[in-house]
Amino acid sequence: MLKLTGTLLNIIDKSEYKKEGESLATPVKAKLQILVDEKRANGSITKVLHTISIPDSKIDLYKDKIGKDVTVDVAIISKQFSFYGV
Repeated sequence: MLKLTGTLLNIIDKSEYKKEGESLATPVKAKLQILVDEKRANGSITKVLHTISIPDSKIDLYKDKIGKDVTVDVAIISKQFSFYGV
């Protein structure tokens, strides 16, 4: 399992997504927005914002940590290193 460490900037509450013209709504997980320092090949540091979904059962672990450094267990779901919380 991988760990993503950075500053928690925001929590996006869970919601529902409904396509226009459809009556059924799809639940959407809560998300964390984490600002991460990433080291480049030349040694410089860039700031990268990652928005990751997390299980509903874990959202309370982060409610009081906005503005603080957090570490989140994540897995990779694409070649472009999009993360989701586990």
